[in-house]
Amino acid sequence: MSFRVLRPLLFAALVASAAFGLGVGFAGAASVEAMLEGALQPSSAPAMLGPITEAGRTGWACKPEQAAMAKKAQQAELPVADTRP
Repeated sequence: MSFRVLRPLLFAALVASAAFGLGVGFAGAASVEAMLEGALQPSSAPAMLGPITEAGRTGWACKPEQAAMAKKAQQAELPVADTRP
């Protein structure tokens, strides 16, 4: 196929894809605004969890938090060290 025939076809395909992309973009912009309309509300803390204090979080058994507060390394339930070379 010669370049003289190919050039107008490529230009027409480029214009058509740009028009289609603009149409999809404008349609998506309205739906994104509707989707985000109620999403930006300030959240509150979950009712089932207590505040985090120096004693830890009350009402929640957090394994990493309990391991960090362990007095001895054996009580921390650390993973076994990998000794592979």
